[in-house]
Amino acid sequence: MTSSSSANATKGSTLDRVLQVLAIVAHSRGQLNRESIAEQLSMPIASANKLINQLISLGHLQENIIGRVIAGPNLQSLSHDILKNQRFSEQRTSVLQRLSDNIGETCGISVPNGIEMIYFERVNCNWPLQINLAEGSPVPIAASASGKLYLSSLEPEIRENVVQHMGLTAHTPKTITNESQFLAELERIESQGFGEDNEEFVDGMVAVSVPVGSDALNFGYLFCHAPSFRMSLEALKQHIPAMKSAAQEILDFTLTQRNAVDG
Repeated sequence: MTSSSSANATKGSTLDRVLQVLAIVAHSRGQLNRESIAEQLSMPIASANKLINQLISLGHLQENIIGRVIAGPNLQSLSHDILKNQRFSEQRTSVLQRLSDNIGETCGISVPNGIEMIYFERVNCNWPLQINLAEGSPVPIAASASGKLYLSSLEPEIRENVVQHMGLTAHTPKTITNESQFLAELERIESQGFGEDNEEFVDGMVAVSVPVGSDALNFGYLFCHAPSFRMSLEALKQHIPAMKSAAQEILDFTLTQRNAVDG
């Protein structure tokens, strides 16, 4: 083999490793640390650390507060751009629009990003007065319906560790800032299967959220929020069945699209 061929083989091998690491992280739902990734790749931990550090420096990966390797801002941006492709986005928007028309309030999808939730997609209601949180807006993970639902989905020991390290900031007088009370709230949300925000993020805003996910894919969280003077939290909860149905519809065609791309 010539030196040129050897160099190309080395570059190809490195590229393969990079893509393998990104694929493993993308499918792990934030459950893997550096050692776990090295084990899955049958790589020495020193080599895996070097590769992961390079990907972190480039913004493709990051580590969360409990040392799990997750998608970095560049990888998240790429995945969001792919999902926002018109072919993928139109179907989700049509489902969200029907749901928003049915409930009469703003509906959307949010995804976790570190200790925040990002508004990935939304359809505004038609009321002149509405709470405008644009696509791409970050919201606090511990004071939003979707964020609390996401935290409740974590294993109890991981959940407790995350809460201990992230801190609980008061955004309104109703924000839960006591750690024990907040962990009890997450247990309650886990049990009921949907998230809720009782004016904990924005004064005068209530919200509920349901997961868009399965064992095969964790897409995000479908939410609906409303001014509390127009719709109470209890009234908003009455729309949970319709939201779960819409979430399943979004999940079904998202899985179909992903399988078509993979195939």
